[in-house]
Amino acid sequence: MKSLAAGILLCALPAPLHAWEPNAKDLDTAIKSGDFSGYLTNTTAWLDQKTPPKPGENALGALLKDPVLLMVLDQRQLIARTGAAELGSFAKADPANQAFLTWLLRNTPAMDLYLEGCVPLGLAAREQDAYTLSTAALERWKDILKADPDAKDGLYLKLAIATAIAPPGTGSPGAGQAKVQSTPVDRHLHFKTAHQNKELFPSFDHLTVWEYSKVVQSGASNEDLAWARQMINTWRPDLKVNEMVVNSTSEVWRRNSPIPFDNSYQNVLAGGGKCGPRSSWAVMICQAFGIPSIGVGQPAHACVAYKTAFPMTEPQPGSAWKVGYGRGWPFSKLEGMGGLDFLAAVQDRAHAVEFSQVEHLRWLASALTKPETATAIMEVAHKIQKSLAEVKTDVTASLKPEEAEKEVTPETKAAKEAAAAPQGPAKVATGATRIEATGFSSMSGVKVCACSTGGKQVNFQKNIESSWVDYPLEVSAAGTYSLGLKVAAANVEQVFEVKAGNSDPVTVKVPWSKGLWDMTPAVDIKLEMGPQTLRIAAPYQRGVAVRFLELKSK
Repeated sequence: MKSLAAGILLCALPAPLHAWEPNAKDLDTAIKSGDFSGYLTNTTAWLDQKTPPKPGENALGALLKDPVLLMVLDQRQLIARTGAAELGSFAKADPANQAFLTWLLRNTPAMDLYLEGCVPLGLAAREQDAYTLSTAALERWKDILKADPDAKDGLYLKLAIATAIAPPGTGSPGAGQAKVQSTPVDRHLHFKTAHQNKELFPSFDHLTVWEYSKVVQSGASNEDLAWARQMINTWRPDLKVNEMVVNSTSEVWRRNSPIPFDNSYQNVLAGGGKCGPRSSWAVMICQAFGIPSIGVGQPAHACVAYKTAFPMTEPQPGSAWKVGYGRGWPFSKLEGMGGLDFLAAVQDRAHAVEFSQVEHLRWLASALTKPETATAIMEVAHKIQKSLAEVKTDVTASLKPEEAEKEVTPETKAAKEAAAAPQGPAKVATGATRIEATGFSSMSGVKVCACSTGGKQVNFQKNIESSWVDYPLEVSAAGTYSLGLKVAAANVEQVFEVKAGNSDPVTVKVPWSKGLWDMTPAVDIKLEMGPQTLRIAAPYQRGVAVRFLELKSK
């Protein structure tokens, strides 16, 4: 509504007769001619005229509430940071570009989102206000708007801007990244569809443009991002509790991978890797679910930084941004700055109202020709910035690299209750008998998870020398039965050992299902008539989920 009112007011203003005033005619002329130099000069002089010589905090607060002044300030900042000549060339290149600029330069909320999303992260660069904006981002934004009419406001507007300023493949490079990157339009539509299908975490709804950029810039293919969500939902749904999918980094085997990555994150998870591939995996799996994340460099090491909706979780309780699987913030480098400077910068951005005020005051100060007035404005900006509360946390803490081999996700209360409730015997008759994976009487080294398709599943955990589940049976007729298990496994060359009663164990090969449900190849087992126990055991392995068992008489 603010932008609509400002736009109506601007259009209602007549062309100036004497001193220049903002008006629709001059703006349209600049856009159609591709000459923004005169408009830039006029907006600068007008802002000079409107700003008191010695402005205080109250006077500046009132200025920033003036819809016309706010719109003109945004227009001036966008033209100045893009360059009048560069923006003019963009306008003259295509009538569609002129239509896009006509919409954008009258839309204060859209300009605010774009300009604030493009503000450099580091404090020094923000103070200088000398960074540049690219017309390539405007080109991408225009294309996304053409493909998605919903991208003119709300969440999808922010998503469109983020994808325009940080297209696919501009994030942290690493193992598994797509050889050919998705187009910005396809990436925007991928996350829009995933959001509409409720595939992303709830925290995705509440991100800023800059935070969305740390999601959509993923170098993973859209196919890998979709697979990653489906894989976690299937194989490790427990990691969705408190949005802790970053802990799937512990599933990337710490070794030199025997499998070529071949631009596929599926192979990274199956093959494993040292710190580089693990860092790449951690960043991607967060982004797949809509969590902002960034690769981190440390001395002789690589790890991950990510934003959580649950700041009190480990590591660094209290901080929304965390660095994991390495050393703490003082040892980190990311986004061209040290970890402590990065943490301070994102904490500034977390105060959205104050951050917007400070940045708009910077833009106003940089537009003015009187140094003493600009200095007074910056004093107010610094006062607002210094008033923000600092997050208290242990910045040296982190999940250590060796902890990526441990299970760090606690079982839920429901899972513990299910594991503690032994089941009665399953009646095995002629034909087919399906036994739920949770129908066991005793177990060791496994945990019960809620299955994404309903019901529950059993997860054999990794790095346990001996894990097993016992199923009590009541067999109506002795004989040979075929046994198959519905399993999900993200790693290769895994097996179960199945033993019924006093018979010799039979080996069941677990297919590499890439973390999705699949049936094991059927094996034959002999069952005696009457009560007996079927034990499924796993040797030292990398973790397998089981949904059900199926016995068929032969």
